[in-house]
Amino acid sequence: MRISDLILPEDKVFFTLFKEMAEKITEASTTLNEITHELPGGTEKGHRVRQIEHQGDEITRKIYEQLNESLITPLEPDEIARLAPAFDDVLDKTDWVTHQLCNYGIPESNDILKEYSYLILLASTEISQAVDSLSSLKNPDDVKTHAMEISRLYNLSTELLSRAVLDLFKTQDLLMIIKLKDIYEGFAKVMEKCNDVGHALIDIAMAHA
Repeated sequence: MRISDLILPEDKVFFTLFKEMAEKITEASTTLNEITHELPGGTEKGHRVRQIEHQGDEITRKIYEQLNESLITPLEPDEIARLAPAFDDVLDKTDWVTHQLCNYGIPESNDILKEYSYLILLASTEISQAVDSLSSLKNPDDVKTHAMEISRLYNLSTELLSRAVLDLFKTQDLLMIIKLKDIYEGFAKVMEKCNDVGHALIDIAMAHA
């Protein structure tokens, strides 16, 4: 018998909260992607990402609160405690790099910024789909497929960072080099946290296969 067959309806609130977090991640990454395509305009959207990050903090609080109150959980308590901060980290890093992008006075966008934000958007979509697959605990292979795609996107992002930094040092504007390098590394942190979510999801799915 699967653990999912023993879950009381009210205990599925964890999956509802995880889905809400995944939606917030997608919403934040969508906004970030819009900003990179609208520079030097669009920076007023930065406050929206900050709001989403605060909403994510509230969802994370609810997850821990529910975890403390529940006698029966759809996942092991340590699995829930691993996923919750992993989701929150993605939102935190997305908020921070959005702050950098909107406040560094970047005069125009470039292909690197657009490509990096698009990779983040793609990774957020995979996270959302993986969470949907995890919620049934019946299709671990589906979760694995999405997690592997997150890993592939992460690898692409590391290659992009190397290329981006090399291109930066071909320019003569020292201040812009510093600003863009900081932003690129901020993007890299977001992708790193997305990859951490992917690892957590696949480990949990395999444990319940």
